[in-house]
Amino acid sequence: MKILLTGHKGFIGSHYHNLIKENNEVFVVDKILGEDLCDKSITTNLPDVDVVIHMAATNGTKLFYEIPTEVSFNNTIPTFNLIERYAGTNTKFVFTSTCEIFNGTIDDGLYPVPTDENVPVMFKDVINPRWSYSLPKALGENLVANCGLPWLVIRYFNIYGPGQKDHFISEFVERVVKGEYYLKGDDTRSFCYVQDAVNITDQLVSHANNEIVNVGKQEEVTIGDVARIIMDIMEVDPNKLEILPSPLGSAKRRCPDTSKMLRLTDYKYMFNLKDGLKLTVGSLL
Repeated sequence: MKILLTGHKGFIGSHYHNLIKENNEVFVVDKILGEDLCDKSITTNLPDVDVVIHMAATNGTKLFYEIPTEVSFNNTIPTFNLIERYAGTNTKFVFTSTCEIFNGTIDDGLYPVPTDENVPVMFKDVINPRWSYSLPKALGENLVANCGLPWLVIRYFNIYGPGQKDHFISEFVERVVKGEYYLKGDDTRSFCYVQDAVNITDQLVSHANNEIVNVGKQEEVTIGDVARIIMDIMEVDPNKLEILPSPLGSAKRRCPDTSKMLRLTDYKYMFNLKDGLKLTVGSLL
């Protein structure tokens, strides 16, 4: 296939690029290389392809608070420009979204955990800069599903692994190296190793059409327990962990119902959390 992959220098994008580049004709575009998808002159000149996989995004929780306007622009305008470029073609548009778009629904106990794809999207406080990432993602889902192209929306649930920056795991490892053993919040998450995520993504790109699909691991774990595993891997006494209050707006619980994902793929193996953390921590040291 001819595939356009945006954000191929990013965390998930780089792993996915490594997976698909041998067996497909892959065109890539990334802001790191000076190719800003907010610039229409870039998107207008993109090649005709069978599939667009739009992974380019400005992500990282601390960035949501530090540069929310830039985060909003970078996660909205490229999606508009790409859809405009491929409108009227048979190109399949794959949009990578996030489980952050329904935090308010889960935090108010309005929908069950594990959470399936039918969950209502809700933001309790739209002025909180934390949502500068997830609000554009929710908008992107609507844009893509109604753009007239064949489409697929993938909602990632806390993907982790080697090469990730500005994320809880990498930031916590940095603190442990400095002898700082604190954690902000003890909410729950569902962590999915990046190799599992890209393998599942590749199967969905090939076989799923006009669907929203959760991609993650149906295993809920507290962030505190993950931190203790990391400390144990780094040969630091986990009992030294200090848990501080969560940041304003942090989701209390997060875990996907992966029934649809498993129905649409034949993917069986998922990395054990400790094994994935060993590989991730090892890559950071």
